[in-house]
Amino acid sequence: MLPTTRLKNLYESPLPPMALTDYEAMSKFLNQSAQRCKVSGRNFDLFLDWVIHALTASLTADSASRIFLPKTKTGPFALDDLIPISALSPSGERRVKLCECSLIAPVWNNSDLETALESFYDSKFAGLDVEQPFRGAYLEELRLAVVDSPADVDVPNVLRVWSRGSIRLPAYSLKDLEPVLSTDGERWYLQEEEGERDEPVLEPRMAALYNCGLRRYCGRP
Repeated sequence: MLPTTRLKNLYESPLPPMALTDYEAMSKFLNQSAQRCKVSGRNFDLFLDWVIHALTASLTADSASRIFLPKTKTGPFALDDLIPISALSPSGERRVKLCECSLIAPVWNNSDLETALESFYDSKFAGLDVEQPFRGAYLEELRLAVVDSPADVDVPNVLRVWSRGSIRLPAYSLKDLEPVLSTDGERWYLQEEEGERDEPVLEPRMAALYNCGLRRYCGRP
């Protein structure tokens, strides 16, 4: 937990980080927007698309954040810390063109990132269609790819910055996830054969993004 003075400085900085996004504040914005659309007749999808874009841009930009942390605080990234779906069956495997998606691939090892950048430079910035499947997930409707550690997160991260190449990932549809996964911004609720299991939400932006996706693409109110 950051000290109160540090948090105050973050909130009052010129560009407060969206990592401090408050789930309730975002829900209030969307609910107010939905009511306005009912009165005006405008399409609420416009508001959902804007929020989805803002959240996705923030999450993908933060893919580099771990490498800038003190080395005593950095470490590998796990998909289920973002969204708990690794135990669910994907709809299949998808080759994802990195120029056509957003990518969350948190780099955290200085040497590995430096090696990936050097290799990309030596290749004369060539694209690479990586054949080995990566751990992680591709959320189809959101066009969001997530690469899980301890996979080689550095290569797709570097390729995506320059919009090159493609990778293979397990694919998940929000329509398939909607019946078995839900969130209230505080907990994830996963329906399993043994009953419901819940996990804490560690990244409120992802919870908000998931619910926006359900409202946009699955007709969730």
